[in-house]
Order: sequence, then C-alpha cells, then structure tokens
Amino acid sequence: PFSARWELDAEDKRGTFLIKPYRPTYILLGRITNSANRLPSSPGPDRSVTEPLDVSPVEAKYQISFKTKLWEGLFGRHGDLWMGYTQQSSWQVYNKSNSSPFRETNYEPELMAVFRTNLDAGAGFKVKLLSVGFNHQSNGRAEPLSRSWNRLTAQVGIERGDFALVLRPWYRFPEKDGKDDNPDIARYLGHGDVQAMWKLGDHGLGLTLRGPLWQSGGRGSAQVDWSFPIHRNLKGFVQVFSGFGETLIDYNHRQTTLGVGVALVDWL
Repeated sequence: PFSARWELDAEDKRGTFLIKPYRPTYILLGRITNSANRLPSSPGPDRSVTEPLDVSPVEAKYQISFKTKLWEGLFGRHGDLWMGYTQQSSWQVYNKSNSSPFRETNYEPELMAVFRTNLDAGAGFKVKLLSVGFNHQSNGRAEPLSRSWNRLTAQVGIERGDFALVLRPWYRFPEKDGKDDNPDIARYLGHGDVQAMWKLGDHGLGLTLRGPLWQSGGRGSAQVDWSFPIHRNLKGFVQVFSGFGETLIDYNHRQTTLGVGVALVDWL
C-alpha cells in the first residue's frame, strides 16, 4: 500500500504535480456528540469565550485531503518532496435557529521529504518509508476563537500484506508568550500519534491513537474509522471519536462522537 500511495518503488513513479489521495476524504451526514463545546477556552490571552455559544450536538462533518509531489529525486535518486493539504469542517447544518453556520474549519498544509527504506522488521513486516516534514494547522479565526500550531513531524511506515502502521512523532515549535493561541495544546494532543490501517476485502478499518493516553485524566484520543461498500466506488463511512482534540477549537475539550456518512477515499 505505501509504495503505490507514495510512489516509493521505481514502477510506481508517476512524476510531479499529480494530485493523489492523502488521508481519507469523507462526509459525515450526521455526527452526534455527548458534550457540545459551548464555551471554548484556552489559557492564551483573550482566547476564551465568555458567553455560551449556540451549538447543537448534532452536525455534519467533512474532510478533504490530497497531496502532490513537488520534487522527485530530492537527494540524487533518493527521496521525494511532497506537499499535502487536509481540510476538516464541522457544519451546524441542522441548527436552523442559528442560520446553520460552520462551527469550525481546520486547515492543515504540510511539506514532507519521503524516503523509501524497505527494511526487514521481522515476522513479515517491512519498514517501507521514513519521512520528515513541516506541518501547520490552524482554524483561521480571530480572537477569542483563534487556534494554531506549527510542528516538525516524522513518519515511519510499516506494512505487512493488507495491514499498515504509521508512527508519527512531532515537535511543536514554541511561540512567544502572549501570541500563543493554545500554549498547553501538547498536554492534550501530546507529541505524536499512531495510525493502524487494515484492508479487509472491500472493507477498510482505521485506528488512530494520539497524545498522552497514559496520563492522569486520560488526555489524548482514540478514533476508529470503518468504510464499507455501498455501490461501485461509493462507500459508507462510520467514525467514532473519544477524547480531546477532535478539532482545534476542541483541543482541550473531552467528548465522544459518532458519525455516519460516505467516503470517497479510504486510508488504503
């Protein structure tokens, strides 16, 4: 799966500036939470809401995600430079009394240098890729709802048959006091995540564990994605999330959500 997705092997090379899938692209037609975040807050200056927002616990959510290769053969014939972009929106489409606004949109551009490794990890597992990159994520909003951070990221991609595992540690670049939208974000989202993906016939299953799950209070999060065939290339999609940081505005807000919809692009 990694070679086709990242054009690692010579027979998979397709050149530069072609749009390819990155993360799943989906729309959840209905998503319900057990704890709507009506008072978003942050210890950053002037980053907390003082009056409750009109937020419905039922909304729609969608994600689009793609990447393109900018430079093939970054160091001689080794490594490629990729640009990725992911956008996720939470839409209060059923909140007619408040004119159905978009509650939150997160924009996530990144640059990644990706290298083919093909190392034997034993038991049939292969370390297929290593990468290092720069990641920016923000919600593009004004105070008090502004949230953002910049990270140096790495990826280790491991696969065996129709199973793939991505280990993704990161380092958050510090920001000046008084200009940091969310100075304690690492307490909730941690310093990395683990993504496990299975292709089970026509079904796809993804598990993402993020942040300091072992800390007192259970910070961090777990997310399960399940895609299943409906008609030809159209797939149903179910997503369950529990923990902190489903979106940036919710980075320090704990909730459990369930969403149902359709997927256009799966993990694998």
